[in-house]
Amino acid sequence: MTTKHTALVLGATGIIGRNLLTYLDTRPDWKVKAVSRRAPDFATRAEVKSLDLQSADSLASAAEWLRDVTHVFFAAYQEHPDPADLSRINVSLLRNVVEAVEKHAPGFRHVSFIQGGKAYGAQFGLYKTPAKETDPRHFPPNFYYDQEDYLRDASQGRRWTWTALRPDMMMGLAVGNPMNLGNLIGVYASLCKTLRVPLRFPSTPRAYSILANVTDATVLAKAMEWSALNEACAGEIFNITNGDVFRWSQVFPRIADAFGISCADPQPFSLTEAMKDKSPVWEALTQRHGLQPHGLKKLANWAFGDFIFGVENDAFFDVNKARRFGFQEMHLDSTEAMVALMRQLQAEKLIPA
Repeated sequence: MTTKHTALVLGATGIIGRNLLTYLDTRPDWKVKAVSRRAPDFATRAEVKSLDLQSADSLASAAEWLRDVTHVFFAAYQEHPDPADLSRINVSLLRNVVEAVEKHAPGFRHVSFIQGGKAYGAQFGLYKTPAKETDPRHFPPNFYYDQEDYLRDASQGRRWTWTALRPDMMMGLAVGNPMNLGNLIGVYASLCKTLRVPLRFPSTPRAYSILANVTDATVLAKAMEWSALNEACAGEIFNITNGDVFRWSQVFPRIADAFGISCADPQPFSLTEAMKDKSPVWEALTQRHGLQPHGLKKLANWAFGDFIFGVENDAFFDVNKARRFGFQEMHLDSTEAMVALMRQLQAEKLIPA
């Protein structure tokens, strides 16, 4: 089989990279290569290498392997508590990849990279809604801005272009990703069922009623392919969500119903604190139901949940720009997509059925 394009996926085992690999596996025009610090724990036809993206020498050692790359999909990320260092490190990762591919791959044409709600100031708990790609930047530092500025400058006069995609809260199958809302909800609901307590939204009534949106990882994967192959997307930024908005007050009763438990009124409490003594409970569940042997800390980041559920202001994006440019895949019912993800997590033995 002759393929038209060769993808290089960075961050291949995270929620974005994993679901992109799964999607590209179904696309006959793509040969797929991937870089990840750990071996994939899922089936994929991608050629996977472990390279140190902080090291230009490590990337140079893969020169021959990179030679046929045409499209880079950059979803790699390295955490750091200091915002300035976070930006420096993550710009360096992107720069090292782009420079290596540009040097060794004569057919290199495009970089797709991921931004997100932090581009609008979501980390502060308040931003203008609906957020539009033309909204002004917040006061720096912000590594999204620095990565974008690097690509904007580096691509000038070159044969390759770039596109930035901005998903909101991600929903999809992945383990070990610190910002995977689906895993967090699934584990929390499973513990509620096991402990025989109702599912409660762990925050205030105001937070329970805000308007929000999420992004299904498969929708984002389709957007990444679309933007990579559409010349009109060069140098553009696109918000990508499921296309609808919801309130948590609509979601939690439906999740509770899917788990066969009741849903009670919201009650503010810290998931981080409440889960400190629950590892033995999860270990017992793992044994009883034959779950994959992932600890509670690997499955869910409770501090992330505390932040997301603690937001008391509307938080959603305007996605009309992507639609105007031709992307027509943002039409999911997010509540039902979350329920479907719970079933998938059960089928994968990540949470009890």
